[in-house]
Amino acid sequence: MSQPTNTIANSKMKSLPLRRVKWHSTAFVHPSAYVEESVQLGKDVRIWHFVHVREGAKIEQGVTLGKGVFIDAKVVIGKFSKIQNGVSVYQGVEISDFCFIGPHAIFTNDPTPRSYVKEWKKVPTFLRCGSSIGAGSIIRCGVTLGEFSMVGAGSVVTKDVPPFHLAYGLPAIVKKKICACGQSQFPLKTPFKLLLGSCCRKNLMKEMYDQAKKVIQSKIKTV
Repeated sequence: MSQPTNTIANSKMKSLPLRRVKWHSTAFVHPSAYVEESVQLGKDVRIWHFVHVREGAKIEQGVTLGKGVFIDAKVVIGKFSKIQNGVSVYQGVEISDFCFIGPHAIFTNDPTPRSYVKEWKKVPTFLRCGSSIGAGSIIRCGVTLGEFSMVGAGSVVTKDVPPFHLAYGLPAIVKKKICACGQSQFPLKTPFKLLLGSCCRKNLMKEMYDQAKKVIQSKIKTV
């Protein structure tokens, strides 16, 4: 497969210069996407229709960006993460490996926004390895989604979600523990050692399974 060109589909914008990017030879960028200067694209990255990736961003191996995704300047997307249609990832949002962000999920980076202020400070949000966000959820800045946590669709997250926990609602409340692959739910008092079952070995790619195993082992040691 030949390397795709970084062009703009809209004829009114064809006069814009092509941007020089650093991408792996296996990365795919749809012709309608716009990737700015100094962006790094890892192996097997997939960038689809009308995506905009700003300068200095780093998209690591195996990442997929769905239609209409916006990645702000200098944002890093961890390997094998998947960001679905219509999501904007602003500066201050840190996305680790193997994360899933459902369509039209919303991030913020300013808890007290105004149209113009002289000074403002970005408040970070952290998505730890393997965490998932359901479609249409709103993630308030300043929270951390723990390793292999899951947020149900349509939730409003205002507090941290611990590792291997499922939270949902308005506002989101932790309801249960959840296994690494997300297929099995457990009572909140379930020990971590039971959260990596046969379903996880069957459903997860090896690298993700191994990472979940490391996280669980670290949790067992600290209990």
